Amino acid sequence: MSQVLERFEPLFKPRSVTFVGASKSPMKWGFIVLANLVHGGYQGKIYPINPHESEILGLKVYRSVAEVPEVSDLAVIVTPPSSVPQVVADCVAKGISAGVVITAGFAEVGDEGKKMQQEMGEIARKSGMVLVGPNCNGIMHPISKLYPVMPPVFPGQGPFAVVSQSGNVAVSITSRGMTKGFGISHFVSCGNEAHLNLADFIEYFGEDPGTRVILSYIEGVRDARRFLDVARRVTQTKPIIAIKAGGTAAGARAALSHTAALSGSEAVFAAAARQAGIIMARDIDEVFNIGAAFIRQPLPRGKRVGIVTAGGGWGVLAADACARAGLDVRPLPEETLKELDSVLPPWWSHGNPVDLVAGMRDGDVKGSLEALMRCPEIDGVICLGLRGSPAPAQTGDRPPSLLSMMTSTSGDMFNDVLQMMDRYQKPIILASDTAFGDVDMSRDLATVLGEKQMICYSLPDQAAAAFASLAQYGEYMRENGHQ
Repeated sequence: MSQVLERFEPLFKPRSVTFVGASKSPMKWGFIVLANLVHGGYQGKIYPINPHESEILGLKVYRSVAEVPEVSDLAVIVTPPSSVPQVVADCVAKGISAGVVITAGFAEVGDEGKKMQQEMGEIARKSGMVLVGPNCNGIMHPISKLYPVMPPVFPGQGPFAVVSQSGNVAVSITSRGMTKGFGISHFVSCGNEAHLNLADFIEYFGEDPGTRVILSYIEGVRDARRFLDVARRVTQTKPIIAIKAGGTAAGARAALSHTAALSGSEAVFAAAARQAGIIMARDIDEVFNIGAAFIRQPLPRGKRVGIVTAGGGWGVLAADACARAGLDVRPLPEETLKELDSVLPPWWSHGNPVDLVAGMRDGDVKGSLEALMRCPEIDGVICLGLRGSPAPAQTGDRPPSLLSMMTSTSGDMFNDVLQMMDRYQKPIILASDTAFGDVDMSRDLATVLGEKQMICYSLPDQAAAAFASLAQYGEYMRENGHQ
């Protein structure tokens, strides 16, 4: 095990947890976070600390950290701000090697809070303790069934590591993955970063074998040089997708009062991040949407994109979106046009986008994709608005499942797509409004695709952004000798 992985072992894989600030009141975080830890299924021992209680949630309560009968790996701290530095010192004295401080009220509120935050950070640094927070909503590690967090969210195991300077943004990113059938490897709300910061976690995720893509929300970076150096090393093997807030004057003021982060120029940060291989997203949805593309899609060898669409309007929107994203909607060579003529009806668009004009006979979609994927002048395909041709439902019956709707008579379209991606080593990005407003059917589609580690985007511009990000990362990897 590397030193980096070993350092974080007690934080994410604790053999037991000491919970300081446990409460019996369902309205207090000392109860809510403890309940999430218990109900999340954590298998190690939990030692609640409260000098005025004897039992909480069926667990024996101890008066102090010193009275706990064993040395826990992890301490979760939910006590008033003024008490936190002493609690951290008590945990260090006990021999606890990792801590998470949920409590807020430190550097984000003024000088006195800043002094307390510096004190706890110094205690952790001198002792070798790894400390998350303060002013955070917790951590998650599904493999360990470890959920000491404020919201009752319990994602399953998956390929994404989420690290954020905002707890609620981290939850928003994680929740978007859950609705699409994806879990996480880790979740970290790093808060004010009294000790551990974004760079520390990104470095750890870079070595963690269970993490394939890193998703991050950033308000400010305290040591820009180290952050970019770490990111540059990590992006040689794993993509980092990030959203940077605080780029405006109003946003910078909000970030300072939120996590005491110092925000810099948006343009300068974006340029430096690009040089380090970080893919920058525009909003919370895009962070996950782009990240999901990296789980299963091959990296394109360039920016030349083919578009297959079941309707002309979506194709036009996609062409616009691709152009704005810096992609090349390349005219198709004569041999590819002839191949498409052999599989499509005479009324197809005879160009790129390949518009099926809402007519999808058996084999039209697969034949069109095959022709574009074989084309040496196309680096990948965006496939839009394909619903298949299900048999009509009987009166009073629920419409066919999305799986059947997305499957043509020639076979399972999803499996066809996966096979073509693997055969030609080019991406195929799917986007469709297949749900027809049906929530249950949307969930069906997400489940089916999540099992295949794929995603179907809801809009053409989302698909274009995903393809452009794959192309950007592919170019970065080639520049660094990886392709």
